[in-house]
Amino acid sequence: MIKAIINGIFKLVISLVSILLTPIDLIIEQFLPDISNALKYVSDFFDIIGDVAAFVVSYTGLNLTVLGIIVSISTFILTVPLMVQTIKLAISWYDKLKP
Repeated sequence: MIKAIINGIFKLVISLVSILLTPIDLIIEQFLPDISNALKYVSDFFDIIGDVAAFVVSYTGLNLTVLGIIVSISTFILTVPLMVQTIKLAISWYDKLKP
């Protein structure tokens, strides 16, 4: 009996929320592009950036070895602090969960 009343209340609340959110959903669908268009725009942006980057690198006069070293050092500088922070976080969680 109580379970049926609670289920009825939940269904009522869900239907009221659905009625309230329907206009917002319609506004979002009307004024925002769908996901496929957004992903297409992101893909086009990265294509343009890739073309410009190739143009800039070709005029720097650097050979492939120097470019490889620059990319390796940049990758190292960006990933090592993230890895160290992750390990420190895991150790602190372990210390807090340890009895």
